[in-house]
Amino acid sequence: MGSGTFTVGQLARAAGLDIDDVQSLRARGVLQPPRRQRGRTDDVAYHHEHLDRLKFIKHALACGFTLEDIAELVNPGALVTCGDVRALTQRRLEQVREAGGTDAVVVARLEKLREACAGAGSRRECSILEALSAEER
Repeated sequence: MGSGTFTVGQLARAAGLDIDDVQSLRARGVLQPPRRQRGRTDDVAYHHEHLDRLKFIKHALACGFTLEDIAELVNPGALVTCGDVRALTQRRLEQVREAGGTDAVVVARLEKLREACAGAGSRRECSILEALSAEER
């Protein structure tokens, strides 16, 4: 993994996923495309921000968010505020409960995220996004 770059296989292993999962997330638009390597026109590679995104995705899925939710959360062009993220978390919590709420761990994770968030401020200030991005899970 010279100079902090990853092949898709290396990236998948580092994130604890299958290559097919990584490629599927890329195809669905929640994982950003690999970047061209400096000075090499035909070579592309994944970087640490890709690994960070995969870790975010895995954590968000474990907390009960759907890939559609995650696509909204990671879209840099979306005008998403902290209040929007908190509302999305509340909707997801309500949907999990309505579906029977049999996964107590997911309900507890969503409740913890929602309760830790004031729902005010920008995306950068959102405690929910910060928690989903945290290294220690």
